[in-house]
Amino acid sequence: MSEEEELPPEAIEEIEKAAEKASKKTRETTRKQPTKKKVKKPSKKAAATPEAAPKPSKAVYKKIKVNFWRTRLHDEELGVHQQLKYQAKTRWFSKHFDIEGVIEEDDAKKYIIGFSKESWEEKPLEEKRLTLRVFTIMEEKVSDSKTAKGGNFKGGFELSVSHSLIQSYEIKHPAPVFIMQVPRTIYLVRVVRGWRLLGTYWAWPLLPEQKDDKLQVVRAKGIVGPGRNYWIYIGDQKIARVDGQVVQKNFEIEIFDPIYAKDKMFIMQLILFGCMCNFMRIAEKMIKQLYKKMKKTATTDYKIPRNELTLFRNPRMMRR
Repeated sequence: MSEEEELPPEAIEEIEKAAEKASKKTRETTRKQPTKKKVKKPSKKAAATPEAAPKPSKAVYKKIKVNFWRTRLHDEELGVHQQLKYQAKTRWFSKHFDIEGVIEEDDAKKYIIGFSKESWEEKPLEEKRLTLRVFTIMEEKVSDSKTAKGGNFKGGFELSVSHSLIQSYEIKHPAPVFIMQVPRTIYLVRVVRGWRLLGTYWAWPLLPEQKDDKLQVVRAKGIVGPGRNYWIYIGDQKIARVDGQVVQKNFEIEIFDPIYAKDKMFIMQLILFGCMCNFMRIAEKMIKQLYKKMKKTATTDYKIPRNELTLFRNPRMMRR
């Protein structure tokens, strides 16, 4: 979290209560291995007809757009007052945060993106810090921030440089690691980069939430070419895609599976992954530089911030 103040115990309790509340809300279907849909083969009689029905395109059950703002004009339009409203509503919106983008679900604006632009863009490469969080959009007309609807923390991630250096040693290539946190669960999720000869490869777990859920691994397989484009797999089934337009700072997400299109945890994880795509190039450059300096000695001068060091804390030794 770098320059941010540490979260008070009340914020941790807030996460635990949200997770407990989410665990009581059951989904219509439990998570299981996605299966390939059976396509009915046309009968010979149907094939013989001159006007056969056109083959349907891949169904999209959920569309998401992650839009980062390209200039500071949006900051000036929003003003400090708007950011103070979010600070007053939730402890998760740090005093160092700027509102830097908006997220749409099915063409409706739903969330804002907050992170410290100064800590990421204005610091030297080896001193950069990144903590990003997503909040529901607040009502504009209500003067009292605490009674206004929206402004709730929905998920976030941070770049863990220390985890990244460990992962880089594991695969012998620079490999950033992002840590996801979603208030629906008390668990942290590590998004790690793997090694591919061509293109990029990322993976993270989709942990069980309900009694009959299975542990699953989500894979993001990069498409070779310009931009940050990924096919999202669970097993050998392609269930979503991320289309990244890095210059415009826009990342479009489509979910092809009707079950996962209703899975709130999976949707938020994809939103956060879409946000990560905006920072991957600089993060890779940063980790590459640090890894190169310690490759032979396995020793680094990187000073781990206290907030990052707590990610290694033994949960069984923590007092509740």
